[in-house]
Formats: sequence, C-alpha cells, structure tokens
Amino acid sequence: MSLNTYLDNTASNLIIKGDEKDAIAKSLDVFKSRMENYFFWNETVNLKEIKVFGSYARDTDLPQAIDSGTDVDIMLVMDDDGATPQTYLDRVRRAVEAKYSTSDIKQSSPTIVLQMNHIKFEITPAIQSYSQYKIKDQWSGWMYTNCLTDFVNLKTANTNNYCKIKPVIRLVKYWNKTRNGRGFASYQIEKNIVDYYQSNRHQEYDTKRYLLTALQCLRSLPIYEFQRKTLESAISNVQEAINDEEQFPTSAMSELKKVIGEL
Repeated sequence: MSLNTYLDNTASNLIIKGDEKDAIAKSLDVFKSRMENYFFWNETVNLKEIKVFGSYARDTDLPQAIDSGTDVDIMLVMDDDGATPQTYLDRVRRAVEAKYSTSDIKQSSPTIVLQMNHIKFEITPAIQSYSQYKIKDQWSGWMYTNCLTDFVNLKTANTNNYCKIKPVIRLVKYWNKTRNGRGFASYQIEKNIVDYYQSNRHQEYDTKRYLLTALQCLRSLPIYEFQRKTLESAISNVQEAINDEEQFPTSAMSELKKVIGEL
C-alpha cells in the first residue's frame, strides 16, 4: 500500500458518517423543534434562527470514537432587544433546561453545554448585525464570529486543492489528539492550514505532501518547547517517509505511522 493510499483511507475513516451522522441529524432536528417551541411560548424575544456552525458544519470534526471531545456548535440567533449578553445566555440556559430536564447540562461561559449519550451540543446565544453574527464573549460583551468567512475560505481552499484540504485537516487533528495531547486548538489548526492554501498553493493529489505542509503550517503558532519538539518530530517523520518511499517502502510506512497511527 502506498503512503497516499494509507492516508486517504485513514482520512476517509475520520469522517462522521453512517449511523453516527444520522443520530446527530435526528438530535439536531429534535433540538431545533424544542427550542422553537420553548421560545414561542416562554420568551418575549423572537428566536430568528438556529444555526449549526463550527467544525461539524465544515465536515472537519472527528468521530466520537476517535475524539470524545467532539461537539456540535449551535447558535440560537435572537432579535436584538438591547439585553446584556448574559441575559441572552440565561435565556438559552432556561430553554435547554426546560426541554432537556434529564440531560447533563452545564454553563461553560460563553456557552451552554448539553451532553447526550452520542454527542455534545455547545449552544451559544447570538444576535445578527447586518450579514454578520455576534456571539457572547468570555466576559460580558459581544464579539463577531467569523463562521461564514471560515466556511467559505475552507470551501475555496478545498476546491482549489483537489479536495485534499478537508481530509488533511482531519488527519492533523487526529495526530493532535493521539500524538500531541491536543497541544493545538482545533480551530487554530484548521485556520492556519486554510489560510496557507487560500493562495492556491496546490500539490496535486499528493496527500503525503499536503500533510507535510499542513504540519509545517503549525510552526507559526505559539506553543511550549515540548510541543514544538513533538511537532518537529512529526514533520521529520513525514519527510523521512516521503524520502524513503520509493526505495524503502516498508520503512517509509513505519515512519508515517509514527505520526498517523492505524485506526
């Protein structure tokens, strides 16, 4: 098996799909229905939209079997009635507690976390400002979210690079989870890789080179020295695998699996 085939197969198995995807979709449908019902009957503010965003919406989340921290980010977009962000968060909390009274619910500012058996929802209040969304920040104010821009940028980078960017993001997140102790924030991994490939620096269908470049993109992030050593080791392993593949394919695969282990 070639390095690219191994990476492509692994990336394919890192997609949330099948029964897991169906279960999440059903839970989202139920959640939306319950929130609409609650706000209609119990809150004076109008619930304008329920929007799924984040890595789940962009298809770069990992399956729960790989990463138990996987979640779905949801915005409850309400009319702007001048209330404080904390008041908006309290409205979200009341709605979730009313409709999921037997579930595990906690506030993790600036979100309400709803933990279910098969998935975790992180729910944040939002208001709309023209074509952009504002969500509660970690303190007491609003901040703009770049969810629409992030979605478009990823789509553009992925399309311009033979649909390799999403799979490689999942591979790097998998490495970060299994080999790097989640040393990098998931969002920052994605943003750095997408920002690099926005200028269409494509490498055709060579997944292993996309992986190498994606890991190199993380060098600019602020990290501790021990994390930098882990990153540099991964970069070195992938580079060695690429160099050895033609003459020493078994050795090359062994080097690659030090970074992207078997599922």
